[in-house]
Amino acid sequence: MRFYLAPLAEITSKEFRLLCYEGGADVCYSEMISARAVTLRNKKTIGLSEIDSREPETYLQFFGGEPEVIKEAAEKILSLVTPAGVDLNAGCPVRKVVASHAGSQLMEDPKRLGEIVKALRSVTNLPLSVKIRKGFKHPSYLECAFAAQENGADFLICHPRLRTEMFSGVSDFSVSVELAEKLRIPVIHSGDIHSPDDLKFFENSNIYGIMVGRAALGRPWIFDELKGMTVTEERKREMMRKHFQYYLDLNDKFGHTMIRRHASWYSTGKTGSAEFRNSVFSPANDISAVVEMINRFFGLHL
Repeated sequence: MRFYLAPLAEITSKEFRLLCYEGGADVCYSEMISARAVTLRNKKTIGLSEIDSREPETYLQFFGGEPEVIKEAAEKILSLVTPAGVDLNAGCPVRKVVASHAGSQLMEDPKRLGEIVKALRSVTNLPLSVKIRKGFKHPSYLECAFAAQENGADFLICHPRLRTEMFSGVSDFSVSVELAEKLRIPVIHSGDIHSPDDLKFFENSNIYGIMVGRAALGRPWIFDELKGMTVTEERKREMMRKHFQYYLDLNDKFGHTMIRRHASWYSTGKTGSAEFRNSVFSPANDISAVVEMINRFFGLHL
């Protein structure tokens, strides 16, 4: 079974992806790339496609609601970089993505979903994945999965929640297993995987791989843990130190923001974490004070 890092907006930059590879991820996905923004030559969006030469297998994920726009954007990006593969996001539940008739909104229109997959397929021979949900308001995963398969997708990723559920409750593992049984292409399950015990549901199933998203926040070594490896506290501290140093070296507002956010996630479950998070995000503390707090709380030497 292979393990994948899910695309997470403003999180799965190349710095975080490198850390997750170190933590056992087999494949990582980029942040979502807006096809429309690419066609408008938005430099920040195009910058999301950057892949570090040390990344072994990174996919670029596109979102958009129009086949021709997706096609144009993919052609533009693929003229600049060669990823391991490309992905179509048909699962994002965020309002602004849905409002553009993209993301999980595509689950309402399997025909259009298929047309967008076909458009992507027409511009590349790279592996092509499609990430879907259980449905929008009602289950439509079978129609959408077959539309993706018949129009050229090489494999499918399923986050089995409805868009109306957002990230609440528990994802329906049986949906992913059903898709893996009925499709010709491999199926990867995404959602609510936190420990090796969560993988037991997929024993004796046709599930090809597992994708981890939010569970990797503050725990980029989760992939090795899911593979049954023991991750020592010393190794965790070294990975944290390296992660924080990535962002310190950027020496900009973005890096400083990411230090605060990741410090918060790393503190989850630790004694005094609530007080620590409040201090880290306090506007009274500049980045040097935040780094000092991080060193004390985690026993690091930044």
